[in-house]
Amino acid sequence: MTNKNYKHVTTGQPCNAAQYIAEMVCLREAEKYNEGRPAYKLWNTKKWQSKFKSQVTKAYQLLKKYTDKAILGALKSDKGKSIYSLRVKTLESLIAQEQKRLDSRAKKETLYEDNTAKRPMKPYGRQGLTQKMRGLDG
Repeated sequence: MTNKNYKHVTTGQPCNAAQYIAEMVCLREAEKYNEGRPAYKLWNTKKWQSKFKSQVTKAYQLLKKYTDKAILGALKSDKGKSIYSLRVKTLESLIAQEQKRLDSRAKKETLYEDNTAKRPMKPYGRQGLTQKMRGLDG
């Protein structure tokens, strides 16, 4: 959860999943009200500081229950595109659906056994002339 696998959209600096998700929601709200992009570091401006902190707190709570991919997938889905706060009641059900979908996809991918380390099968059936000739060399 504290891994810095993401980058801030406004600064390009590394950040964790909760900060990335919170920034995404804040930028979405700014675009909704046609305010344009917030300042370079929106979490330092008076207008966005409390909103950003509130969203980061909720993002950490959600990350305890769900994966970051599930939260981002739910926010980017058709129903989630109109969500401007992580505290919306309907968001958690969207995230739960996305998490189930991701889990079932991962389960399908792990059903196949990896046979690359096993020895190849011996040929069966009638041996051809070349197989018999190879055995004569001794």
